[in-house]
Amino acid sequence: MQTTELNQLVQDYQRLFHKVLRKCSIFPGQPDYEDHMQELRLLFFLKAKPYESRGLFEAECNMSYLYRFLLWSIIDKKRKKDPKENEVNDEEVLYLQQAEANYSEVDFLDEFLATYNQLQEKDQKKVLALLENVDLSRQNRHRYRMRLRELFKKNR
Repeated sequence: MQTTELNQLVQDYQRLFHKVLRKCSIFPGQPDYEDHMQELRLLFFLKAKPYESRGLFEAECNMSYLYRFLLWSIIDKKRKKDPKENEVNDEEVLYLQQAEANYSEVDFLDEFLATYNQLQEKDQKKVLALLENVDLSRQNRHRYRMRLRELFKKNR
């Protein structure tokens, strides 16, 4: 990617940087805020530089991946700075793990919706019937599941 394209990409992702810093309890007005912001910009720049175009970068590095990458890099930097001063509580680690689980659920739902939209209308009705727990016989429920398993495996 060219430098101008990289600079534009960094500008377009400013909101992500602010969100990551907010998550790490680093707010504007704090003395380290600009240092951390510059660190995020640099990490992002180095992450995007090897890609040939913006489209390839955005296809390979989705928003949740970038968020987690930047978040954990800031957390690691805070730990390395002064481990005794900035100890991470077990509660914070649990919260971050739950947030990551939520992002994996979002990724799964995105994948499910993409596959669902590719299905034919009759197959979409079968999915809805299973999800809404419509009164189906055991035999029909089994048939629907087997048919949908085939379709979802084929669409992967």
